[in-house]
Amino acid sequence: MTRTAHDLPGSPRRRAGHRTATPAVLAVAGGALAVATWIGGSPGWGLAVLAFYAVAATVAYVWSGRDGDVAAIMRVGGDERQQRLDRDATALAGLAMGATAIVGAIVTSARDHGDMGGYGIICLVGGVSYSVALVVLRRRG
Repeated sequence: MTRTAHDLPGSPRRRAGHRTATPAVLAVAGGALAVATWIGGSPGWGLAVLAFYAVAATVAYVWSGRDGDVAAIMRVGGDERQQRLDRDATALAGLAMGATAIVGAIVTSARDHGDMGGYGIICLVGGVSYSVALVVLRRRG
């Protein structure tokens, strides 16, 4: 086994995870969104979206090389405490998105004579995915 400078005693702590994980997600998702925006008839906005996600991916790459909780989470690495922070933040973000979908379904339903539109589908997908995840996690643990 070849040892690197990070493996030697007294050297800086080796950073776990993949530094390109978050930038790759940003680049792929941003690229897909930019193409969809362009195809949708807004080539100028498509280029703006592409530029925004290119900058975001670059910032994420630089940031993920640093020390700290956020950098470790961005590398999809870190210790148990950092992974717990990531899980808790993801859960809170999911709750916020679910609450937004419910409010959107209520408002859209009131405006459009009972038609919830896309918000109803988002609520359905969120509720079903939560239920499935709960069953899977309950059986696993």
